[in-house]
Amino acid sequence: MKALRLLLLCGMSLCMTAVLARPIRVGMIHWIAFSPLNVAESKGFWKEQGLEVQVTNFPDNQSLNAALQSKKIDIALDMIGSWVGLHQQGVPIVILGETDWSHGGDKIIGRNGVDVKALKGKTIGIYLNQPSVTYFLNQYLKQNGLRLADVKAVEATPEKMTDEFIQGRFPLIVNYDPQALRARRQGNGVEVANSSNWPGVIPEGFVGNAETLKEIPADDLRRFFVGWVHAVRWVKNDAAWAEYQKILNGMTFAGEKPYTAFDLIGMLNSVRIHNGNELLRRNRPEGGLIGYLRDLKQFLQDNQQLKRPFEPEQLVDTSALLAALKTAQ
Repeated sequence: MKALRLLLLCGMSLCMTAVLARPIRVGMIHWIAFSPLNVAESKGFWKEQGLEVQVTNFPDNQSLNAALQSKKIDIALDMIGSWVGLHQQGVPIVILGETDWSHGGDKIIGRNGVDVKALKGKTIGIYLNQPSVTYFLNQYLKQNGLRLADVKAVEATPEKMTDEFIQGRFPLIVNYDPQALRARRQGNGVEVANSSNWPGVIPEGFVGNAETLKEIPADDLRRFFVGWVHAVRWVKNDAAWAEYQKILNGMTFAGEKPYTAFDLIGMLNSVRIHNGNELLRRNRPEGGLIGYLRDLKQFLQDNQQLKRPFEPEQLVDTSALLAALKTAQ
C-alpha cells in the first residue's frame, strides 16, 4: 500500500510539472542570421532537450518589439542596440546573449550619383528608429563629415521604405536584405556602405522580457540555448545545404517568393553567426557584448539621446547561454 501511495504521489508530481510547464515563446523576423531558430524547430533540437518552443516569425522589427513589450512572447531575437532602445523607453528587458553580427547585410543605399555632402537637412529613410540603426548610420555620416543631427531620419518598414525609395522620396536609405537587394535592382540604387565596413557595428542577440522570464526555469533556458548551439552547428555543415535552403525559403522567409541559392548564399555571407568559441568570447564577463554596450552608451550620451542611464552589466545576464556552451555536445 505504501508503495502504491508513493507511485501515485510521483505520478501526481509529474502531472503537476506537465501542467505548469508551457512553451517558451520566441519571436524573430525574416533575417537569415536568425534561421537557427527555424532549424532547431524543424530538426527537433529542442524536443531532444525535452523542451517545447513556439517560434513566431514577425513581418518587421516594430511588431516584434511590440509583442515583447506586451508579453505575447517571452524572448526575441534581433539587434542588441534595439534592446537598449526598449530599455530607454522603460521596457523591462534582460539581454540574454549575443548570437551574430550583421556583416554586410545591413546596407546604406543611395540613389545613383548621390552627393553625400548634400544630404545635410535631407530626409533619410531608416527601417527602425532605434540605437542599433542610428549608431550604424552615424558611423557613415561621421566618415563623410556629417553627424546624425545633420539629417532627418524617418522610420518606415523595410518593404514600404524600399517602395518609397524606388518612387524617389528618399535620396538615401538604411535597409537590409532582401529589401536592400530590391532597392538596388529596382530603384537605381547603389550600395555606399554596409555593416561590414565597421565590424561588429550591429551585433544581434536574444533578449527576454524581465517579467515573463521569471516564469521560465533556469534549466529550461539553458536547454533552449543548447538547442540553439546544436542548430548553429547544423547550419555550418555544408552537407546540410540542400535541406537548409528548404528551411530558409519555407520558414525563415515564409510568405516571400522563394530565393535562389545564389541569393541565399549572398545573404548568408552578409552575416556572421557565432560558433561556440565566438559565443563564449563575446558573451563572457567583460567580453565583446559588454564592450559594444559601453560604446553604444557613449554614442547616446554624445547625441543627447541617453534618456535613461544604465550600466551595461545591469542589462545583461548571459549565464544560461554560457551554461549551455559547457553542456552542449
